[in-house]
Amino acid sequence: MLPMIKLGGLVARTLTKPLARVVKSRSKAHPLLNATCEHLGQQQHRMSMKLHMGFRGISNYTIKPLPADQAVEHGADLIGELLIFSVALGVASLEYSRSAATARLKEAKQKELQLQEERELEARFEYLESQVVWLENCLMAITKIIENEIGTRLEVLVTEDKRYKEKEIMKLKPLRAHRREQQNLDMHVGVDIDDKVAEGATSSIAKVWATTYNAVSGLFK
Repeated sequence: MLPMIKLGGLVARTLTKPLARVVKSRSKAHPLLNATCEHLGQQQHRMSMKLHMGFRGISNYTIKPLPADQAVEHGADLIGELLIFSVALGVASLEYSRSAATARLKEAKQKELQLQEERELEARFEYLESQVVWLENCLMAITKIIENEIGTRLEVLVTEDKRYKEKEIMKLKPLRAHRREQQNLDMHVGVDIDDKVAEGATSSIAKVWATTYNAVSGLFK
């Protein structure tokens, strides 16, 4: 869009020069335009002379008016230059306005992009934060499951160990009862043996006592 505006401005400036020449040529034939050009020519002549005398430091002077044809020519030249300058100024103003609008539009787009990036970044942070919270909840749930599983397994192990010990105790009870019976039997056998030994010893002592008594009785007869 901007190159077309520059091209249009160049065309307008190019067409302004022939238009200025047309104004200059028509100023001689058109009464109103002739009077306007003559008035502008005289005013331009007075201003240029005042500036010239002011720069030279001359204060007392008299400005003679230009001839009518010279004044018209100067006025037509001034109108042409003003027309060219106005077109150039208008084109420059249009280009500046267009470039300023383009710059503002570009700046607005950049701000919009920046805001969009900030919103996307904020959305990413919120998503990441939600994912972190979700992971923490999952970790807590997994930890609870593991703790419950470990507790259940420990209870099972304790129960199995208790049952195993009870089975071992039940296995050992018959052995202990058998040992007790064997010990009781050994004790009864020992008592019987002691009784027999005692009876034998008593009979032996009685025999010895009887023999001794008989021997002593034989001596006194």
